[in-house]
Amino acid sequence: MSLNSKSQEVNNVFNKKDSISLLLKKYRTTKDSLFLNEYYYQKALYFKKKYKTDSSFFYYNKSKNISVLLKDSLKAGKTLLSMASILRKEGDFLGSEITTIQGLRLVEPLGDIRLIFDLYNELGIALLNLRRYKESRKMFNKAYEMALKGNSKSKKDKNTAIFFINMAINYTKEGNYKKSIEYRKKCLKIDSLKTNHPKTYAGVIGGIGSSYFNLGDAALGLKYYLEALKLRKKINYKLGICTSHTMIGYLYLQEKNFKKAKEHSLKGLEYAKLINSSPRMLQNYWQLSQVVEPKKAKEYLKEYILLNEKLIKKERNAKNRFAKIIFETEKKDIENATLKTENDKKQLQLESEKQQKLIGWLVAGTSILFIAFGYVIVNNRKKKLLFKAKLQQIEAREKERQQIAKSLHDEVAGDIRILYKKLKKNNLTEESKELDRVNNNVRNLSHQLSSVSFDEVSFKDQIVNLVSDYFDANFLIRVKEINTVQWKEVNNSIKRTLFLTIRESLQNIDKYAEANNVILGFGCSKKSLILSVKDDGKGFDINSKKSGIGLKNMKERIEEVNGLFSIESEPKNGTTITIEIPNNGKQN
Repeated sequence: MSLNSKSQEVNNVFNKKDSISLLLKKYRTTKDSLFLNEYYYQKALYFKKKYKTDSSFFYYNKSKNISVLLKDSLKAGKTLLSMASILRKEGDFLGSEITTIQGLRLVEPLGDIRLIFDLYNELGIALLNLRRYKESRKMFNKAYEMALKGNSKSKKDKNTAIFFINMAINYTKEGNYKKSIEYRKKCLKIDSLKTNHPKTYAGVIGGIGSSYFNLGDAALGLKYYLEALKLRKKINYKLGICTSHTMIGYLYLQEKNFKKAKEHSLKGLEYAKLINSSPRMLQNYWQLSQVVEPKKAKEYLKEYILLNEKLIKKERNAKNRFAKIIFETEKKDIENATLKTENDKKQLQLESEKQQKLIGWLVAGTSILFIAFGYVIVNNRKKKLLFKAKLQQIEAREKERQQIAKSLHDEVAGDIRILYKKLKKNNLTEESKELDRVNNNVRNLSHQLSSVSFDEVSFKDQIVNLVSDYFDANFLIRVKEINTVQWKEVNNSIKRTLFLTIRESLQNIDKYAEANNVILGFGCSKKSLILSVKDDGKGFDINSKKSGIGLKNMKERIEEVNGLFSIESEPKNGTTITIEIPNNGKQN
């Protein structure tokens, strides 16, 4: 399914009742990240409407991370715009700048005019609050370029008005009040502004009044202030009414008209509390402390100090608070460098530090991986050398056994045979019989010590020969799955170990187990060879019976090639020996 068709499916779910919950249910059913992304985004909007900024930012950040993973740059850019706006409103202007730049880097290649306009606009406001006025105007101009590309006249008018207002505010902050008035009057010439956007129109009027007042024309400033207040009351725009009363109170305070200053400052404070605007409350507390009687002034001043401390603390914590949210939710940094901005040494330094830190982590990570890789290679090489040494020891021991077997067979047995003939010749019958018995034992020991050659006779044929030696109608030995193993690829020392173990096991079963059936089972995997020897004999109690020398020898042989040896047995339930040897003795 394409990304567009999936997005349509997400929209279909969202249009239903309890859509946010449905999105989460749909994700749990389909495991499609598009549903989870939209769930996080809608949760962010929900908390934004509830004025729960931290929660809104948290879910926006989670949505952004998924959008980046899905390579949905448009959704990621839209989410970053919302995050930047929250950061700016909470006083983290540098965080807002960085977040907006991340959004622009994702969205600009897509050419989405509306979103690019909003991002440049947000970036300009962040830079304005950072007092980087020239850079701020540059961003506003880039936003205006996008505004002119729009098709709708009403949309063009609205975005043009935003541009004029932002430029006016920029020049006001910089102290160029004439330029500020110039841009605001350009804004008033937009025909549709007063009708379609009365709040904005009233704000422009108030801004002109503020600029005239700052230029020293208090009368003209008051005229525009009062006109703005009238317009705002007409549309019941509480934030605007609060602003107008506050600014008019400030104007009268500067003109020493304390009665009028008190009247408007009290109104400004009333509306500020109504809309919960801390900055406006702060300003009106200070203005009232200047125009009322000393006792009351002290109360207002105390309120001013407490609120000011609270706002300073809030602003100080804002950056850390939202940085912590990002730290706790991000799995990795999506963007590690920010756009270079003109004449911004601090930003360049910040970007350089980020890159150096990233390089440091990459170098450290690479070093750790290199060390780990080297350790694995060295460890495997060490294991191979150790195993090779063990095989050499086994081969040397086999040669020694062969030499002993040959000496027993050719020399000791031969000498005993000569002595036997002399005793028999001298009619020492009993002594000769005993010596003949010793001779047979020596020969048997010679055969046991002698090894087998898998170069001349294959492992399978050696096992067949061994089994045939024990042929008896009451003692059946069955061999299973021997062909599943590629015996030519198995080291001869391992084959010899298995052969000797099987031979020792069959001897023990034949002598002690009173068994009627024996199963030799073979198996293999990518990692190991498996042998099981199972009989239906009388068995024994493993915990109470001491291990015989035969079992001990078998266990030691298997462990020499890094194998595992286990035995299970119960009285009257037979015995099972299980052996597992890593392929060619390598430990896994």
